[in-house]
Order: sequence, then structure tokens, then C-alpha cells
Amino acid sequence: MRTSWLVLLLALAPAPARAGGARTSPAAEAQLDEGITALYSLDYAKARRASRKLIELEPDNPFGYLFEAGAIWWQASQEFGLFKDTPTLQGLFEQDIEAGVRKAEAYIDSKDKQTRADGYFVSGMTLGTRGQWNLMKGRWLDAYFDGKKAMKHLKKCVKLDDEYEDVYLGLGVFDYQAAHLSGIAKLGVLFGMRGDEKRGLERIQRAVDKAGFARRQAAQMLTSIYLIDLHDDARALTLLQGLRKDFPGSPYFVFLEAMVRHRLGDWDGSLTLGRELHKTIAADPKAFRPKWLTLVCGLSGAECLAKKDMERTLVWLDHALDATAKEKSDTFKALLHLLRGQTLDVLWRRDEAVKEYQKVEFLPPLGESREIARACLAAPCDREAVLKRLRSMSKED
Repeated sequence: MRTSWLVLLLALAPAPARAGGARTSPAAEAQLDEGITALYSLDYAKARRASRKLIELEPDNPFGYLFEAGAIWWQASQEFGLFKDTPTLQGLFEQDIEAGVRKAEAYIDSKDKQTRADGYFVSGMTLGTRGQWNLMKGRWLDAYFDGKKAMKHLKKCVKLDDEYEDVYLGLGVFDYQAAHLSGIAKLGVLFGMRGDEKRGLERIQRAVDKAGFARRQAAQMLTSIYLIDLHDDARALTLLQGLRKDFPGSPYFVFLEAMVRHRLGDWDGSLTLGRELHKTIAADPKAFRPKWLTLVCGLSGAECLAKKDMERTLVWLDHALDATAKEKSDTFKALLHLLRGQTLDVLWRRDEAVKEYQKVEFLPPLGESREIARACLAAPCDREAVLKRLRSMSKED
């Protein structure tokens, strides 16, 4: 599975004061909620500002640093190559991890049981984050020791408070990945650390059903597993419907549900969601530009714009254009023809792509649709060209 267990580090954000949950001030809670809403709206800069504000409000609270690290990591998981292209974000991520570990130690040393539970929770998740980072770097031994200590701390959290439901996201994802991912599986062979895929899924589902703040992040994580690993679109759809209720302004979840409905054969439902996404784009095309990279590449990572995905995209675009053939020309059609042209270009069907770009010229413009079409007429918008443009657009936030 491409998605890291730390993709959802926002689950580390503490819930409002409650039995078995982390405690936060009303001001901190407001920043956490603003940050996650911005994150799933694909406004990464705003999400980082919210987490930075939390750190400023409560500099000794380890959750703030985990919240910021989580926002950066989630963006990196959606925009492959982010750390390479933006080394300053990698540096901030590493600083937040170190600060989170350091600040959590004070919580663990507290005489208050609730505070100790919070400390073990945030420390465990922080160490797990560093372990995942070491895996990515190929540092197997470092990753093993981080992972082992992370699980030890998460289990201590549960021992102190058996109603600390948020912790089951961390326990579940570790269990799932330790059993499922080749990198962590290699650690199991070398050091005897093994996971349990079935138990991992059950634990993540438990977080979806019972957790506080982590409920929504657990749902997003489980959705990614169903979409990427298990290819269970029906279960993914149920989770997406809940996430869309929680985040009605998120273009990310609208896009995912449109994709899933298409796969399940709900063509009309998928097209309705496609129109909804178009309205969001048309409301402010310039503001939407940085979001395109996540929508196009978020689930596929380094395999973005692969032939199989482009062929699926072409089927959806053909259906959408057939369904709107008798409708008045509008910016939705301009978008459909532009995307169809680029899809055909990536599939090396240049003659057909050219015809699509030419149609865009005579349709009402959507942002820079005409300029992009003209550029694609001048030179093929193949995979390399499209990715270059997407990456360039993503830097505009």
C-alpha cells in the first residue's frame, strides 16, 4: 500500500476533554478543527498556519508539533516528490518530530494519569512517524527500534486508559502495515516483529466507530486501504459518504466518491459529483490550481498517470461528454474536452488529442483552459509535460 500509516497523523490531534481522550483548550480545539478542514479542502498552507498557531498558543503541548508534522506528511503523501522539491518542508517535518518526542516526555513524567496517557499516545505516534521515515530511507534497523518502542508506548496508553479509543488508529495501522507492507514485513523476518492484517483492519474500524477526533482520520485511512489495497469500492463508498458529511467543502472527497461510483457502475451519480466538482473549480479557477496535483496523483503516487488509470479516465470522460452532448456549451464541456485531450496525449493518441484541444478554443473558457489547450497543441501534453505542469501549479499556495 502506498499510503503511509502516518498519512493520517492528524489523528494525533487531541479530542475535546472527555473520558479516555486527550484534553485541549477551546482555543487549541478551534485551531485543530480549522486545520483538518483546510487539509481536506487541499489548502495545505492554511492547514500549516492553523497548526503553527496551535504551537504558538501552547508551545509545551506535544500534540501541536504532531499536528503540524501530520499535515506536512499528508501533503507529501498526496504530492509525491514534495520533500525533494521543497526541502524546507522536510526540515520543518523533522523539527516537529523531534519537538514532539521531547515535549511528550514531560507528559509521561506527570503524576496525572490522564496526562501520562496523552504522553504515551503522542510519543508512540511520534516514534512511529520517525520509524516510517526511516523505512522510506531504507534504515531498517532504526525503523525497527522506533516501531518497537512506538507500539510499547501505545500499549501503555491503553493500559492507563482502556477507553482511549483514538489509540486504536495507531495500533491498527501498525498491525495492518506490519502484515501487509513488504518493507515492514522484512523487519518481521529479521526481528520477529509481525503484524495481523485482520486485527489491524478491525482496530482501525474501531477508531472509526468509537474514537473522538481520530474518527474522521481513521475513516480516511480505511478508505485508502479499501481503494488502494483491497479494491473494495462498496465499503470505500460507505466511508466516503460519511466523510463528505463531515467535510462538505472538501473537493478531495467529492472527487473520490465520483471515482468510486463510476467503478461501481453508478454513472449518473458519478457525473452529478463531477458537475459538483466543476462548480467548485469554476467559482475560483486560480485558487483551485494548487489542488489539481492531489486530485490527479493522490492515490497513485509515483505511478501517477499510468496507462491503466488513463484508460479508466477516458471511459468516464466519454460517458460525461455523451451525457452532455445536447446541452448548451459551457465551461464544464471545456473542462471535459481539455481533460480528454490530455488523457489521449498521455496514451500516445496524438491525432485524437489535437481534435479535443481544438474544440476547447470555441467553448467558454474555464480559467486558463484555452491557454493550456493552445500549449498542448503546440507540443504534446504527454505524461512528463502534464506532471510538470501539475507540480508547478501545486507550488502556488
